[in-house]
Amino acid sequence: MGGVLERLIGAIRFDREAFVWMEFNDRATGDALILVVITQVLFLIAGGTPLLGFVSGFTGTISALVSTAIFWLVYSAIVFAVAKYLFRGDGIYAYYLRLAGFAFPTLVILIFTGIVIDNNTIASVLGSLWFLAVVAYGTHYIADLPLSRAAVASFGGLVGWIIIQAILGGFSVF
Repeated sequence: MGGVLERLIGAIRFDREAFVWMEFNDRATGDALILVVITQVLFLIAGGTPLLGFVSGFTGTISALVSTAIFWLVYSAIVFAVAKYLFRGDGIYAYYLRLAGFAFPTLVILIFTGIVIDNNTIASVLGSLWFLAVVAYGTHYIADLPLSRAAVASFGGLVGWIIIQAILGGFSVF
């Protein structure tokens, strides 16, 4: 796990070597998933959710983890699509999964911005900036796009996720 933490720190510090490693190491996708799960567990703990309580705690934990995994998959797909098809960049979907997964722990800042700032929208925007910046830098590297277009792709992934949530928010499975 030490190598994963080293690469995570490299990614959040915008070290090019971390992004090169993500591109060429297939194991990085599994490592990214682990980082996404650990980050979500930290969110649950910070929110006071019982992780392994009786039925409600366990199902709530599983539901939160599945929702986070879906966000990770969809967000990565949207960033990939914007970079590849809108801006004619390079890269494969697996790299964008790795990239978003290694950027995901930066969202822990949301816990602190939510405490300090009363307005949830402003707290969410400020807390997400580092995540978006890491994804933009990684997209800049892999897609061979100018940083401004990579930032649009990164932000476009978030906007796309919000639109999908708004559309599907009215639907119920049961």
